[in-house]
Amino acid sequence: MLRLLAVIVACTLGLVACAGSPELPPNADEQLIEGSEIFRARCASCHGPTGTGGIGRPLTDIEDRLTDAEQRAVVVTGRGTMPRFEGVLTDDEIDAVVRFTREIL
Repeated sequence: MLRLLAVIVACTLGLVACAGSPELPPNADEQLIEGSEIFRARCASCHGPTGTGGIGRPLTDIEDRLTDAEQRAVVVTGRGTMPRFEGVLTDDEIDAVVRFTREIL
């Protein structure tokens, strides 16, 4: 029973992460594209596919709540139930996902 529940949760999170992702502008550079891909793969399951929240806090107004450096620090070290991404993502990948969330979501 627990195994079935785990499969259902994993499939649901996978569908949520892929559904309704925000569109990138046609002139998006490589960093924004990379940030979008990282967000979908690593962040959308908790923060929602469009950053409006879910298990994790909404990111749609992150620039009003945290400076760029503060947000980057949260991604690096984690906060509350959010895992740390230091050693999981490179510095460039962290920069890309932070930029994506600040400019696109």
